[in-house]
Amino acid sequence: MIARGTMHTDRSRRQRGFTLVEMLIVITMIGIMTGMALWRVDIARYQVNGDIQAIGTTLIASQREAIAKQHNVMVMFDTAGNRVRVVWDANNNGAFDANEHSRVVELGERVQFGLGTAPPMSFGNSAINFTQTESTTGLPEVTFYRNGSASEAGGAYLTSRRSIGDPKYVIDNRAMRVERATGRAEWWHYDGTTWVRGF
Repeated sequence: MIARGTMHTDRSRRQRGFTLVEMLIVITMIGIMTGMALWRVDIARYQVNGDIQAIGTTLIASQREAIAKQHNVMVMFDTAGNRVRVVWDANNNGAFDANEHSRVVELGERVQFGLGTAPPMSFGNSAINFTQTESTTGLPEVTFYRNGSASEAGGAYLTSRRSIGDPKYVIDNRAMRVERATGRAEWWHYDGTTWVRGF
C-alpha cells in the first residue's frame, strides 16, 4: 500500500511541469521558426500598404469633416518632406493661416510618393496629380468643400523606395484617386499586370 501510494505521488510530480531541458528545446524551436518567418515578411510592402490606407483614411475623414463642420478642409502633399498635411480652413480662404488647426501624416521610411515602374493610371503619371496649390506653401493640394465635393479630380501614387527603377518590385505600387463631384477616395494597387481597386 505504501509503495503504491509513493509511485502515484512520484508520477503526479513528473506530470506537473517541464524539465529545464524540455523548456530550452521549446524556446530554441520557437526562435528558429520565428527567424524563418521573418525572412518571409516583406516590410517595405507592408509599409506601403499601411501608408496608402493612412492617406486614404485621411482623405475620407477630411471630406466628412468638411461636411460636419461646414468649412473647407485642405489636404496638401509634401513630396520633399514625405508627408501629407491636413488643414481645417475655418475661414474658407484657401490658405493655411497661422491660427488654423492642422495635422500631419508621415510616410514610412521605406515609402515615397511616386509611380515606380508601373504604368500610370488615367489621372496622370506625376507623383501627385492635383494641379491646385496652396498659396502660402506652394504644395499641391485638394480641397474638400462643405457639400462633400472635391476641388478637382486627381490622385497620388505611393511606392517603396526599392521599386524606383527596379521592375522586380513593380507590385509595390499603390494609387489613391479622388473624384471631384462626390469627393470619393479610392485605393488601387498594381498586381504586376493591371491596376486593381483595393490594396
